[in-house]
Amino acid sequence: MKKILLVILALIMTAGIIQAQDKPASLGFTPSSYYTFSWNTTFTMGDFNKWVGNASPAGFDLGGRYFINGGLAAGFNICWQRVSQSYGYQTFYGDDGSAVTATNYRFTWMVPFQGVIAYHFMPDKMVSPFVGLGIGGDYMEHHLLVQEYDIYKTRWDFSLTPEVGALIKFGAFSSWGGLVAFNYKWTTNKIEFNNNVASKDLQMLNLKVGLVMVIR
Repeated sequence: MKKILLVILALIMTAGIIQAQDKPASLGFTPSSYYTFSWNTTFTMGDFNKWVGNASPAGFDLGGRYFINGGLAAGFNICWQRVSQSYGYQTFYGDDGSAVTATNYRFTWMVPFQGVIAYHFMPDKMVSPFVGLGIGGDYMEHHLLVQEYDIYKTRWDFSLTPEVGALIKFGAFSSWGGLVAFNYKWTTNKIEFNNNVASKDLQMLNLKVGLVMVIR
């Protein structure tokens, strides 16, 4: 994952240098705001990775940013994400002391709501690198399926999401563009199923690729 992040950063920096030296790359207008729709791939980390180790492309993100002053923007993000994995035979113990040994299927789905602040280094260029920080909360459902039993927990949490990315406009005067971004997310959420499975402070990495609608 470090290699992926380094490659994305290198591409963003290279694009920024090229655009800074190329005057025709100007957007043609200064945007007042923009809206995004992106497809997310999630990579779990730490304790979360022990719960579900698979990377998951099951997710999307809706966002909006409003320019306050220069390249400084504020807005929101609303997402839906799901991670899942099947495991072999394991023994699970119930609250009543009973035990069952069976295969199990685990999944978590998440609905994050975050306020976001971001800084765009060149908001009027064809390629506009940015850094941002999301702060908010998540609703999560953690499901453990053992045979015909669906045991689940629901939790709300606090989350922080630093992000780096770039907007790539499709033309100097176009109202449409693309988005590529990479973020790290830390939450206070935890997973507890008796003494069988436990994790806390869930963490993940997200790769976002999508479309942007730019407002003049």
